[in-house]
Amino acid sequence: MSRPRDAHASHAYEASPLWMRARDRLLSAFSGADPRVCAAFWLFGLINNVLYVILLSAALDLVGPDLPKGIVLLADIVPAFVTKLVAPYFIHAVPYWVRVIIFVGLSVLGMLIVATSPSYTEGGTIDSKIVGIVLASFSAGGGELSFVGLTHFYGPFSLAAWSSGTGAAGLVGAGVYVLATTAWGFSVQSTLWASAGLPFIMALSFFVILPTSAPHVGGYRELERSEYPDDDDPEIGRREEQQGLLGVAAPWTDAHKDADVFRTYMWLDRFAANLQRLKRLFVPL
Repeated sequence: MSRPRDAHASHAYEASPLWMRARDRLLSAFSGADPRVCAAFWLFGLINNVLYVILLSAALDLVGPDLPKGIVLLADIVPAFVTKLVAPYFIHAVPYWVRVIIFVGLSVLGMLIVATSPSYTEGGTIDSKIVGIVLASFSAGGGELSFVGLTHFYGPFSLAAWSSGTGAAGLVGAGVYVLATTAWGFSVQSTLWASAGLPFIMALSFFVILPTSAPHVGGYRELERSEYPDDDDPEIGRREEQQGLLGVAAPWTDAHKDADVFRTYMWLDRFAANLQRLKRLFVPL
């Protein structure tokens, strides 16, 4: 009895305007998403990366025409890289609310140092500006570690919102800096002063917008001790290959072979499978 009704509903859906179908698919894709969680993590991604973009956009104004602009790039990237390399071994011992306060403080202090340093036209040196850029970079590196880890407690929509915010940071940072220093007529120092207030949006997102009452695990489940995988079990590697990016499973070797031969074959086998995946990314045949 329900089949004609289902067929009629399907026909009505196909006859609906394209924009309505697109709207319905978009709404279904965000079904179950918490707007506060999405807004908070989008702002996390935006603010955590926008200062990096603003500083790169201001590179010429900061160092002048006589020094290589790569100095600003290195000062903006290397500290964040070192932070992401070292901090995972101890940052879990610091509560998230303490981390946010530290990140906001470092970012604000770094931007204020850059903004208050004399420009090259006034005879100022680049040393103090580099110190400010390094502080902001440490904050960005620690923020990326912390907020990506925080997505574990808020489900896959939080990770999608974070990624979207980081992507928007490039457009927003470069666009606002160009508009402020050209169309709106602000000086470089005034623009950097205003940028020093942006990290407070990160604190607002964490302490006000983000739901803090019992963060839930959406789409994730903590493993029991008995479910922990055995790194020495070759079957684990086989399942990883079968569940790879494009589902290309590598042929498997006999479990009774010598251990050294087995490891060599397994490494070559995985290498060949990775090459096959890479090929299919560019030649989907």
